Amino acid sequence: MKSGFLHIFFRYPHHIALIIAILIGAFGAYWVYRRANPPLPSARRYILAFLRFIAIAGIIFMLADPVLLSFHSKNIIPSVAVLVDNTQSLTVPDQTGSRAKNIRAFMKSQALKKIKDKYPTYVFSFSDSIHPFDKLKFDGAATAIGEVLSDILDTAEALNIEAIVLVSDGQSNIGVDPISISATLPFPVYSIGIGDPNPAPDAAVAQVLSNPIAYVDEKNPIIAHIRAWRLDALKTKISLWSENKKIAEKQIELPTSGQTVPVKFEITPEKAGVKYYTVRIPKLAGEVSVSNNSQTVSLKVLPSKKKILIACDHLSFEVSFIKRAIESDPHIETSIFSAKGGGDVQFKIFPTDTAKLDKYDAIILIHSTPILTKQVAKTISDYVQFGGSIFWMVDNSLPFAPALQQINESMPVKIVSDLSFIQENFVPVIASDGFTHPIMQITDNGEDLSKAISGMPPFMGYIRSEPSDWASILMAHPDNAKPILAVGAIGRGRSAILCASPLWKWGFLPVGFGSDDHIYRNLVLNLAHYLVSKEKISRFVLKPGKRVYRSGEPVVISASLRDVSNKPISGASISLTISQQNIDSSQTFTMEMTEIGDGIYELHLPSLAEGKYRISGIAKYMDKTIGKAKTSLVVEEFQIEFAQTNQDEPTLKSISELSGGTYIPVDSVEILPQKIQLEPHTQSWTSEKELWHSMWLLIIVVLSLTAEWFIRKISNQV
Repeated sequence: MKSGFLHIFFRYPHHIALIIAILIGAFGAYWVYRRANPPLPSARRYILAFLRFIAIAGIIFMLADPVLLSFHSKNIIPSVAVLVDNTQSLTVPDQTGSRAKNIRAFMKSQALKKIKDKYPTYVFSFSDSIHPFDKLKFDGAATAIGEVLSDILDTAEALNIEAIVLVSDGQSNIGVDPISISATLPFPVYSIGIGDPNPAPDAAVAQVLSNPIAYVDEKNPIIAHIRAWRLDALKTKISLWSENKKIAEKQIELPTSGQTVPVKFEITPEKAGVKYYTVRIPKLAGEVSVSNNSQTVSLKVLPSKKKILIACDHLSFEVSFIKRAIESDPHIETSIFSAKGGGDVQFKIFPTDTAKLDKYDAIILIHSTPILTKQVAKTISDYVQFGGSIFWMVDNSLPFAPALQQINESMPVKIVSDLSFIQENFVPVIASDGFTHPIMQITDNGEDLSKAISGMPPFMGYIRSEPSDWASILMAHPDNAKPILAVGAIGRGRSAILCASPLWKWGFLPVGFGSDDHIYRNLVLNLAHYLVSKEKISRFVLKPGKRVYRSGEPVVISASLRDVSNKPISGASISLTISQQNIDSSQTFTMEMTEIGDGIYELHLPSLAEGKYRISGIAKYMDKTIGKAKTSLVVEEFQIEFAQTNQDEPTLKSISELSGGTYIPVDSVEILPQKIQLEPHTQSWTSEKELWHSMWLLIIVVLSLTAEWFIRKISNQV
């Protein structure tokens, strides 16, 4: 490295003031020693004046904030990075022979030796990430060429990398697109293609599709896309498995050139829960690998009917009409709690804890004033906070102030306890939110919503209220715009309120006048769907990153933990017990989760063996168990590295062409040193060093003053 071009400049902007200060310092030093008492020889006075001037000048120099500017340069010899694919797909033989053997041969080739002799060379192996080169094991479970090129770009400047040699089959199966990354690289990529570009004889389950949600006792399609290469239109059977039991099978004729054929199965789940279904192809003659001959999909099977509890003081037309409208949907069933009899639930008084309410997806309160004690209102409020839904139909009386205050916390409007039911006949109007909210999609095609509502029977009265910040007002009073129908989400639940009554006449009188009840029925059904179309969330929730992992893929399990006030709990201890089904207990192990912040915990596992796993967790806080949870996941046989095992020549060519490099088949690597021609160059830069705090300046000032004092001292003693 060469250094030169030393230059000092001052950051203090007032240069004239500095010159004046230096001149004043020089004059002052001269003036002090123009005469001396006792008299001193002229030579000594000049020396003392000079030393005083040096000290003053040094101090002024430091105050001027001097900076030393220097110029540096060095000769740079460009370096080359060699990226070697170390994934499982390189172990598959093809028409070119052993691909692993071809890579090892390249690493010992004269072509690579010539490059190393000419340029500094850094060798890395890679799979889903990049590693310093060691022994090639070809055990990587995925290939991420785009990610690896990005990682090299981050270190290229530090290592002076100006060319890359990429040794791979080009089958990048995870991460960012390597072609898009290559176009941004400031250096060329020379791709060495490994393997036969023509696919080996192979059949694969390319994709399995299904609805993520299914219902008990309802048919649900599972569609598998089967891909095949060079199997000469062979006929084979495709089977569908559940819990190690074959449940369906179909025979198809395989495509020949990488096309896909859809195979449709229909399943009818009999129980609720998470179910796993696997599509399999038997091993076929001539196949190189069978690791892509199966693939698994998960379904969350819900009970065939959502459950709504209608809670009332007594039975009435309001109760009968709303029950009949809701049950017109076969996926919703209703139960009735009536304080004065006639209901069909097991409890005789309305519960004061959420345990008995958790089996219901929503609660509808009708004629509820007598049953809304303070404790019941708090129970309902907690039920909503933790994922339940509530629809309160207000009538001509309100609960006592403590209960009203409690239930107000979960309502989209606030009602004051001293307000009374206002007796007034009116028909509500559509509020601004009502024109777009799905609940108000209640008219037939082409029917005007405002006109349809205006034709409904009038309410007989209402309760004044004020909307909450999070409320959506769907219908309002025509004169004062007070909320009549409002909905909203709070905590982890949803709530709705009707501040007027009665509603049942909307379903009765139009029929009597020759029309039908579609406005009432659609409104009630839309409200019901709004209330039940979400899942309740527990205080302690376990969730895998994915329901189905591929073999060799890292597994992530997360957990969220909250207290009764829905606030995150930090500092808890969560232990997970992971057990593989259909395997003896020796396969069960327990691990602790790590908190990542705000009541969120995670566990990362490098991978799990193939199979289905049950995961149960226990959360403890201050040595007290505060929650238990369960989940499950499947690690399938399908390995992404074997989805396609032929050389992806088009991708390797695109990477090289877009970056300015060259694609070279592995049997032609002798031309590689001729293709890589990098020129040394000079790198120049400047550096700045602040001098105001330099120790040498301080030493000069101190020595000047010390020398001046010493000379004065000995002069006075003479």
